[in-house]
Amino acid sequence: MSKRNEIGRIAFLLSSLKFGGGERVALNLANALQAKGYQIDFLLMSYEGEFLLEAKSKFNVFDLNCDKTYKLPYKLFLYLIRQKPSVLLSSFWKLNLCSCLAKMFYPSVRLLLWEHSPPSKSINSPRWLYAVSVSVFYRMAHRIITVSSGVYDDVANWSVGLHNKLIVIFNPIVPPSAELILQVGQKCNRQIVWAGRLEEPKNPMLALEAFSQIADSTVNLVFIGDGSLRNQLERRCIDLGLMGQVTFLGFQPRPYDVIANSDLLVLSSNREGLGNVIIEAMFCGLPVVATDCGAGIHDILLDNKYGTIVPNGDENSLAKAMTKALEMKCNREYQIAGAIRFLPENIANQFLAVMFDKT
Repeated sequence: MSKRNEIGRIAFLLSSLKFGGGERVALNLANALQAKGYQIDFLLMSYEGEFLLEAKSKFNVFDLNCDKTYKLPYKLFLYLIRQKPSVLLSSFWKLNLCSCLAKMFYPSVRLLLWEHSPPSKSINSPRWLYAVSVSVFYRMAHRIITVSSGVYDDVANWSVGLHNKLIVIFNPIVPPSAELILQVGQKCNRQIVWAGRLEEPKNPMLALEAFSQIADSTVNLVFIGDGSLRNQLERRCIDLGLMGQVTFLGFQPRPYDVIANSDLLVLSSNREGLGNVIIEAMFCGLPVVATDCGAGIHDILLDNKYGTIVPNGDENSLAKAMTKALEMKCNREYQIAGAIRFLPENIANQFLAVMFDKT
């Protein structure tokens, strides 16, 4: 039996397909693996999310109908014995633990755990609980994929005995169409774009406050994404007198349409595992200004080779860097070349190499 037949069915486990970086890169990887001839299943605890229709149109999507995490191991086990995938790729801590428990009763599946963010900075689990649980249960995994050197170091520091299972594989990012790339730079919109969930870890308020320091009424700021902080941000825009310069677009199924017609991407996060939107901006040839919110930022920008990194949470430094980036001419071809290493086909090959024990 060929290796392709042995590992022909790959299952992705997620809580849902709501808008988020982890969900987006899972779909990107699934598309690349499917293009190489593999059958793809998506297993969802909750059958919902902005990406659900996209997934249903391309892959087998299973609704585990699991309203409580403690029910997941059993439901996951039922899927495994019925569908018999060769590989289970699970994302996020609680789901990863459940996958490890299910593997105890279905040991033939190759289990890959995908860590998207540094656990020590997570608000979803106490550090001691994470440290104890992963040191015990993550040993069941075939390999543990971390999306950046920072996530790798953090998992290694907060666990025992997992070094031989850890590996760094960057996120797969789909580039914009060739037609859209040709349009990049044709318009002079004087537009700064911010993209992500409007939640505390992404710190969109920092970007807004820094933007308020830019003394140029011809410059606009566009927010892509939605979240619990939107009303607060809109009220702050009114207080700052910026409603005419700031736009909240909400969730955008085609964010490249906005990014490609912008002049600068700003990332203001408090913490990031990698920072996918930076890569998307580089694919569009945009300059980038980002807070120093994790080693993944340095992995992408190679320190300051492809963008400017400012101290985390520093409003004044962010404003100065944004102003300087708008004034400088950006080498768009140089930025695009720096993003090539994140192409899905390249990343898919790295995942398959791990599945086939070639690393």
